[in-house]
Amino acid sequence: MKPPALIPLVFAALAAALPSAVLAQGFEMSKSGDQQIQVYADNGIEWHSEELRVIARGKAHAVRGNMTVDADVLTAHYRKGPKGDEIWRLDADGNVVIRSPGDTATGHKAIYDLDKSIFVLKGTPAKLVTATDTFQASDSLEYWELKKMAVLRGDAIATQDGSKTLKGDVLTAHFKDKDKSATSKAGARPAQGGQPGEGGGSLELQRADAYGHVMILSGNETVTGDRGDYNAETGIATVSGSVKISREGGNQLEGGWAHVNLNTGVSKLFPVAAGGTDSGQRVQGVFIPQKKDKGGPQDGQPQGRAGFTGNAPTPGSGER
Repeated sequence: MKPPALIPLVFAALAAALPSAVLAQGFEMSKSGDQQIQVYADNGIEWHSEELRVIARGKAHAVRGNMTVDADVLTAHYRKGPKGDEIWRLDADGNVVIRSPGDTATGHKAIYDLDKSIFVLKGTPAKLVTATDTFQASDSLEYWELKKMAVLRGDAIATQDGSKTLKGDVLTAHFKDKDKSATSKAGARPAQGGQPGEGGGSLELQRADAYGHVMILSGNETVTGDRGDYNAETGIATVSGSVKISREGGNQLEGGWAHVNLNTGVSKLFPVAAGGTDSGQRVQGVFIPQKKDKGGPQDGQPQGRAGFTGNAPTPGSGER
């Protein structure tokens, strides 16, 4: 066991030969350049030379540039390269927190593949929080640095601005880099060990896709179906497969495909068969009357079940 003061020097020597072909922003532990990985730990470090790994225990803290990884235990796997030892994978166990300026991912276990620029986070739930959005999943959360994409598996939930929610068995979220000045105005704090303005700042949701038991919640409306997609730039969501639109009070519409504007609150429902052709079926609606008292429905309010017909546009067409 080495004194704590020497621990960062050991990892710095290993990190000097990291692969240099990767360019990324947001979470960027694999970022190219001369930046070194430094690791600190309260309870010391173990070097397993035959197994080609180094283990840091006790509030372990890894830093590279403006990105950090914290965990109870950090394990660095390295290999012999042409220019010396190089770290190719970093494992984090227990109370895992991965930070970059404006973005934070948390869970109980993470595997960071530096070669592929991908980390896989597990937790109950695994969570990713940006300046404006929150993503979580009960099984796993994968983040692909080069594609700026997250894949969430198991009871996946994406929430934007605290008011728009997309759920599904599996979610894929595609990001763009938020403007640095916008991140600064939002009050996002840089990760420990980094400086403001380094890297690309916080990630911003561009598009999300949901698969299986899809649910969209906005205001007093809930839309459910088998598959959905959401364009964060336009606020337009589409849902297909046994679609139901429900509102407070019990009112409900059922159809094949829905076009939902989460900014205006306007939803359109169409009878669409597989392939986007007109099935000829009706869109069904159920309206629950408002009641003045226990004596019966309020005057002028619709009662019972209503049927509607509508044209069936090809999914993806229409208002944007």
